Amino acid sequence: MAELAQRLRYYRKLRGLSVRELAERAGVSVSYIYAIESGARGSNAAKLGLIAEALGLSLSDLWGDARTQSADGPRHGSDEP
Repeated sequence: MAELAQRLRYYRKLRGLSVRELAERAGVSVSYIYAIESGARGSNAAKLGLIAEALGLSLSDLWGDARTQSADGPRHGSDEP
């Protein structure tokens, strides 16, 4: 779950979005984004799909399937979060 939190924060900041802006674009609550980014909350695939779409990503990119990571995203073992 910590890796999901890091990826979400990384891509949100890469896109120049605040938590509030991302929440509005994805149609989820601000507290939901904060909870995922802090690792305090499990995620649900439907909401993660909305968040991924708002970030211009596939769900597998956001979820972190190493086989489908995009070139600009964080990778396992890299210095990126």
